[in-house]
Amino acid sequence: MNVFVSTSDIFWRVLTVFSLTLFGIIARKTGTFREEARQSFADTVMNITLPSLVFVSMTSEITWDRLVSAVPLPFIAFSLILIVSVLVSAVGRLIPMPAERRGTFMVLSAMPNSSFIAYPVVLSVLGQEGLAYAVLYDIGVSTAFFSVAIFALQGGPINKGSWKALINPALMATLLGLTINRMGITVPELVLAPLRIMGNATVPLAMLLTGYLLAGLKVQSKAISIELAAVCLCKLILYPVLAYFVVMPFNLEPMVRMVVLIVAAMPSMASTPVLVQKYGGDGEFAVAGVFVTTLLSVVTIPLMIRFLG
Repeated sequence: MNVFVSTSDIFWRVLTVFSLTLFGIIARKTGTFREEARQSFADTVMNITLPSLVFVSMTSEITWDRLVSAVPLPFIAFSLILIVSVLVSAVGRLIPMPAERRGTFMVLSAMPNSSFIAYPVVLSVLGQEGLAYAVLYDIGVSTAFFSVAIFALQGGPINKGSWKALINPALMATLLGLTINRMGITVPELVLAPLRIMGNATVPLAMLLTGYLLAGLKVQSKAISIELAAVCLCKLILYPVLAYFVVMPFNLEPMVRMVVLIVAAMPSMASTPVLVQKYGGDGEFAVAGVFVTTLLSVVTIPLMIRFLG
């Protein structure tokens, strides 16, 4: 697929993906989708449809040679988050804010929504091959989320239970797919066909769930502040610009580089309020940050892709 597409084409593809969140918002407001079913719905995506999509991408949509060219992606993802975290911490010291808000400020600014929103956008803009690269990149983001982010919030050592969250069906599907691809095994179409159908449900279901979660966020007026504006600036503008310069020394394929830039342009990680609730921080500020960056990213993602990609 041609990586260099027009701004209007990128905008409409991103807008189409984000428009699916409206169904989730409507489902929540009308009571069609009940709160008690939310976790089961999320588990369906994370444990069934997403692993199916990942396995198909890793085994049938990309060659081993091209996967090898993307080996630096997890390292780039983790390193970029570390760099942004240090810079954002410095910015945070320049802005007067309560002590309990500083860790939350850093997590909102440094942790991109690398799966629930990034996967659908990458799939829409770059196709299945781009998705395979995004999955590799997400390994680095997930590692940072359960280490750097937790350390920023609680300021201490990470417990073993946090690391266990890294072992999940999507990662298992990634490793299995990589192994099969490396061994040159051809997966029968009889196996791939149902997995492909199941995997195709990931995008609408993930965005439906995103819309449902957004509709449930209650942004308090006191959370709207200069700190929130700083989060939007850091996450949606400075982060992808920094990513552009970080990937320059690496001899990456154009599509691989584009994946880094797309994920870097994503809004704040949707799981941030949950992490803040568990490890400490400003919960209302976390909710506001996720909500506002997600809304603004509909415009900023196409712009960042166009001007940096």
